[in-house]
Amino acid sequence: MTQEKKTGATPRQYDPAFQEEAVRMWEKSGRAAEETARELGISVFKLYDWKRRLRGDRAARGPRAAAGPALPEDKESLKGEVTRLRMEVARLTEQREILKKAAGILSEPPQRGMPGSKP
Repeated sequence: MTQEKKTGATPRQYDPAFQEEAVRMWEKSGRAAEETARELGISVFKLYDWKRRLRGDRAARGPRAAAGPALPEDKESLKGEVTRLRMEVARLTEQREILKKAAGILSEPPQRGMPGSKP
C-alpha cells in the first residue's frame, strides 16, 4: 500500500463575520471589487461569491462598477449639476488640447545650433 501525498496548499477558510464585513466594505466604498479584494488579500472571485451568497443572486447580477451618487430630484439642482459638468468638460478639453500641443512640441527634432544637436 502506498500513501498519497496531497500537493498544494489547503484553501484558507474565512469566518462568516469576515465575509460579511468584506462585502459590506466593498459595497460602501464605491470602489471596484478588484481593488477591495486586493486590499483585503483575497481573490476577487471569493468576494463576488460571498456577495452572491450573502445578498442573494439578484444583487450579484447588478453592475460591477460602482454607481454614482443619486441624481437630485428638483430641476434647479439638475440645472446646477449640468452647468458644473459642462464647465468641467470645457476645462478638461482645454487641458487635453494643451497636452496635445506640448506633445507635438516635445516630439519635434531639435533645431540646428541648439545645444546637443548635431551639425
